[in-house]
Amino acid sequence: MRARIREIGREPLGKVLAAALILRVTGLFWGLPASDGWDDDGVAPRDFLAGLLMTYWPGHHYIYPPLQLIVLTVVSAPAWIAALIAAPSLEPQAIIRAFIQVPTMTALTIVARATTAAMSLGLLWNVAKIGEDLRGSRRAGAWTAAACGANAVFTYYSQTSNLDVPYLFWAILALRAFVRAIAHRDFRTLRRVPVLAAMAVATKDQAYALFVIGVPLATAAWLVIDQEARSHAHAIVERLATGAALGIALLLTIDGAIWNKAGFAARMNLLLGAASQDHAYYAKTWVGRAYAFRDSLLVFHEYYPWIFAPLVVIGVIVALRAPDGARRSAGLVPLCFAVSFTIAFNMAARRTEHRFVLPQMIMWGLYVGLAMDALHEHFEPALGRAAWLLATPFFAAALFRCASVDVAMIFDPRYDAERWMRAHAASGDSVEVYGNNVHLPRFPWIERIQRVEPTPTEGRNPLPGVVEVSARFSDIETRRPRFVVVPAFWAERYLVDRAATERDGRVLTPEESRLQGDADSRGYFAALRDGRLNYRWAHLSTWESRIWPRVDIHASLTRDVWIFERQELGPPAPHPKYGAFR
Repeated sequence: MRARIREIGREPLGKVLAAALILRVTGLFWGLPASDGWDDDGVAPRDFLAGLLMTYWPGHHYIYPPLQLIVLTVVSAPAWIAALIAAPSLEPQAIIRAFIQVPTMTALTIVARATTAAMSLGLLWNVAKIGEDLRGSRRAGAWTAAACGANAVFTYYSQTSNLDVPYLFWAILALRAFVRAIAHRDFRTLRRVPVLAAMAVATKDQAYALFVIGVPLATAAWLVIDQEARSHAHAIVERLATGAALGIALLLTIDGAIWNKAGFAARMNLLLGAASQDHAYYAKTWVGRAYAFRDSLLVFHEYYPWIFAPLVVIGVIVALRAPDGARRSAGLVPLCFAVSFTIAFNMAARRTEHRFVLPQMIMWGLYVGLAMDALHEHFEPALGRAAWLLATPFFAAALFRCASVDVAMIFDPRYDAERWMRAHAASGDSVEVYGNNVHLPRFPWIERIQRVEPTPTEGRNPLPGVVEVSARFSDIETRRPRFVVVPAFWAERYLVDRAATERDGRVLTPEESRLQGDADSRGYFAALRDGRLNYRWAHLSTWESRIWPRVDIHASLTRDVWIFERQELGPPAPHPKYGAFR
């Protein structure tokens, strides 16, 4: 085993995976130790155990399907079992208090992030095998893995407990099985495709969008292009249908639909309703869907440098010029999956945030790898072993962008906010904070922290040492804290410029419209920012670098933190960076 590992390490693919691993180490410790993580929408440390319980508890449900929750529950068992044993009793509140302690939550976070990082390396390994099948060489596998690994957004999600990399891991396994079945006319492998697709959907529901159009479209293209496949059309359809039946049964079993019908139905209603429609950024019209399609292409530069874009086209051409019909058909499968996701999710759900375009970008990276392998093959007779140097201008910019993700984690503005508060706030000072756990700096030495929001306190994720308050923001004079700490993301939700949003082809989501209608909160944050209250700007924790660019992914990186200190009202004093509210 060790000999095999050393052998892989000496191969080009091994070096690619080693470089990818280095880029995935930083995020394991980002924002830790803490009782919660900074990865927005991540399932660890808070949600995966509770989510698993709610999935199978009759009448209850969790927003995500349970496959990755099951995986994390197993691999993190030593941490949560130790916390359970240490709890003073089995009463729910006692268990909650035991679990949210910093050592337990930190351990759960690190294990979950490490699991995602491992799955991201597995994804790259399987991408390499797809490249090998499409080009018939191990070198092509190294190029496809290198190209997909040079994806900046993929680098971010590979270090968090979000479900995007785990579901794409299963989706790429399905893609690999499909490509292999077509390229080698291995019809027996076709049954695996729907089963692996079901595993992807059982990890995150949106995975369906890769397959619902992608599999039929790729199958039709295969039957059109490959004459030999047409003579086995019945066997192809029969094996895909059998696999689909197995996959659906597996999905319903994992998802709890068999023994928790009410909970499963409630989750489906939530996904089709508030969980999706309340966050749609484009109008529910064909014009809105056209904007979603446009933006799913125009965000390419946030994943790869624009210099990669021509390589995607070249890679598709290379795939279509394969020497036989089977491999030409197999080369179209990633394209079919990308088209499927764009239509069935981006245009249907009307969303194009980073995580919702990541599937297509993995497919585009695969084609970049095919193009690089073809260029390598073309120039190798003239340049010899130095032919790989042709990739330098392409990959230098991409790796810099990936490294920028790690640097953004290392120099997160929340660290600066923590340092400033430690230097200026005594343990007995009263501090008022706003926002979700994932957006807040850590102040464990301060004894009097209140989190204020107009909504009820029930249902909030508790933070040790933080008192939950349900009150209007504008009633701050009745609370009179010395410091107010505001994650800019939280305040800016109330200060959205409707006109600017609509000029970009988007519309306010129902949630944003509701916040716009909260005139009291909107006025409060405008007055606070503009210095029109008994609070003045004390410090702004922001991203500042002459070398590294601002990397804003999932409202989690390089976001500002506003810190105000109480003082008597004087002339308005807005911060120079933000100016006066309009």
